[in-house]
Amino acid sequence: MRRILAVVAAAGIAFGTASAAHADPAVGFGYTSDQGAYAFEGSASWTADQVTAWEYSGAVKVDAETPDGWDWARLELSAPAGQQLHEGTYSNAAVRLPDSPQLATPGFVAFRGTRAGGTRACAGPEATADFTVSRLTRAADGAVTDLDVAFVLHCTSAAATRGEAHFHR
Repeated sequence: MRRILAVVAAAGIAFGTASAAHADPAVGFGYTSDQGAYAFEGSASWTADQVTAWEYSGAVKVDAETPDGWDWARLELSAPAGQQLHEGTYSNAAVRLPDSPQLATPGFVAFRGTRAGGTRACAGPEATADFTVSRLTRAADGAVTDLDVAFVLHCTSAAATRGEAHFHR
């Protein structure tokens, strides 16, 4: 019980501030946005058991969803065409629509939804993202088993969304 309370407290501390540095990499997914940022707005967080990650069509996909499905977010991260995503920093990634084909530059897809507010996606020629994959482990069958990623997303303005996602199976 103490361990559960410690994880909950760490999640509140880590995601409750505007800092992009989160204390516990076991905590699921969280972000904080500058005023005017889009598609992610304000701040939100999901616990480790609300996050899944997998690889499909050349992109590592990260989903965060509350148990009732009311509130959710997705990231899709890809290396330049012909390459597999690996640990490292990807700068000036093209922000694309979900399930878009890989491009000559790294790719980043971000969309957010709620049952009440519908779905918002960030995409367009002016949108950019930087992300750092600090851990990416795959099982023998290629399934993603561990992922730690930090990102900064600029959708349509100078306002930024900063966040992290952590998945450990």
